[in-house]
Amino acid sequence: MTNLLWGDDWVQKMLLSSKTAVFADLWYRAQAAAHGNIPFKRDIPLRDLAPLMPWLIMHKRNDQGRTFCLLFGTALAELFGRDMTGSYFEEAMALEDSSARQASFTAYGAEFGEEAPFCRYVLGKFNSKLGLQVQFESLAFPYVEEADQSLRTIVHVLPLQTISYGDSFTPQFSEQTVKMFHPMQRRPDWLHMTAARKHVEQR
Repeated sequence: MTNLLWGDDWVQKMLLSSKTAVFADLWYRAQAAAHGNIPFKRDIPLRDLAPLMPWLIMHKRNDQGRTFCLLFGTALAELFGRDMTGSYFEEAMALEDSSARQASFTAYGAEFGEEAPFCRYVLGKFNSKLGLQVQFESLAFPYVEEADQSLRTIVHVLPLQTISYGDSFTPQFSEQTVKMFHPMQRRPDWLHMTAARKHVEQR
C-alpha cells in the first residue's frame, strides 16, 4: 500500500541518490530561466541532461488519468528487458498498486485542482525475475511541449541497488512512499542532497 505524504509528516526528509538531486537542480534552473514558470522542454539544457538520459522517462496523462509513456530511457529498457515507450504504466502494475497510484493523484487534485501541474517523488520497489526486490527512487517534474502547449512530465528513475548478471526486472513495480508538491511552490528543503548523504550512491 502506498503512503501518501505531503506536508510536514514525511519522516525521510532527504534524497537517497545524488543523481536525483542533480536532476532537481537542472529542472529548477530551467524554471528560473523560464521566469519562474513551468519550463518548456527547450528550456531544459540537453548538455546537462545527457548523463541522466538513460534513466529518464517522459510521459503524459490522458483524460482518464492513465499515464502514457512517450520515452523510456535505454538503461531502464535494458534492466526491464523491454522498452515501455507507447504503453501505459498502469498496465505494468498490480491492480492494488495501480489503484494506490491513482489515489495519490486524486488526493493531490482535491487540494490543488484536477488539472494542476505536479511534482512527484517516489520511493518504490522493482521485482527481479530471480525474486529480488530492488528499491528505486524517482522524481518527476512538469514541462510544456512546444508543439501543442500541453503539459507533460519528465521523470528520473534510479534503482538504488544492483542486480546479478543475467537478472532483469519484471514489468511490475510498486510505490511505497509518495511525496507530491506543486511546482510553483518554493523548492522543498529536503529536495537537496545533504552532505551526510552524498556518499550513499555514486553510480
